[in-house]
Amino acid sequence: MKGKRLYLEPLNSIFIKVRQELKTAGIEEPDLEAELILSQTMGISQALLYLNWEQGLKPSQIKKIQNWTKARAERKPLAYIIKKAWFREIELEVDQSVLIPRPETELLVEEAIRLIKSESGIKKILDLGTGSGAIILSLGYELKNLGPDLELFASDISDSALKLAKKNARKLGLGRKIDFRNGELFKPFPKEKFHLIVCNPPYIPSNELEKLQPEVSRYEPKIALDGGKEGLKVIKEILNLAGLYLFDQGWLLLEIGLGQVEKIKKISSPGLALKKIVKDYQGIERVVIFQRT
Repeated sequence: MKGKRLYLEPLNSIFIKVRQELKTAGIEEPDLEAELILSQTMGISQALLYLNWEQGLKPSQIKKIQNWTKARAERKPLAYIIKKAWFREIELEVDQSVLIPRPETELLVEEAIRLIKSESGIKKILDLGTGSGAIILSLGYELKNLGPDLELFASDISDSALKLAKKNARKLGLGRKIDFRNGELFKPFPKEKFHLIVCNPPYIPSNELEKLQPEVSRYEPKIALDGGKEGLKVIKEILNLAGLYLFDQGWLLLEIGLGQVEKIKKISSPGLALKKIVKDYQGIERVVIFQRT
């Protein structure tokens, strides 16, 4: 006796439902995010989705898609739902203990790589407040042809963030390449100096946090966002101390927020000279580059 044929709802039908639910919830890119939800559920690339358009989905897959879509409609960031984020050339695991890597921060890495390749003698590099490890792991991954010459260090005050960064390092084959240390800013490195220090510090003014998109204000770690009254609290600390931790002619690269450049120019930065201001693709002054004099 033949059993009943199990009806499997086709992919294209599910896609339409997911897209509509996301659109109704006010998600800015419902098509793209619906593609990501489906492709990550099925374990295939987004490009392959359309080659499997008529494929039926199992009830377990549909349930997973429903749960993920509901969470996203409640404005939980997709990266936290699928536990993945993509940054430059690498894939990272992320959770709510770390900030989701931003496209703006890719510019910070780009400038760091440019300096490392153009300036001789940059060997010892520190990433302050590493979070998921996006910055230091990108540097290690993209500059692996430099071999053992580079010494890479990273710090974070959060135990859980550091644990995740180490996990990402192992997945990328960089587990033994990077020296991760737990602690606030420079505290884990009391007697060390570096040729290059890079940091994406918290730079959002405290009174603006609740005005951010719900994905950010509700879910992302405030310690990675809150820069104090003017958004400059941590930046001031770094500028005040960085000169002590840089070799002569060493470099400091910081990501900054909208309209902060003029205030940063007035901050005490012993032993440092502002050398360059880099605008992002929207024309916003996004990266400041200092040199130890």
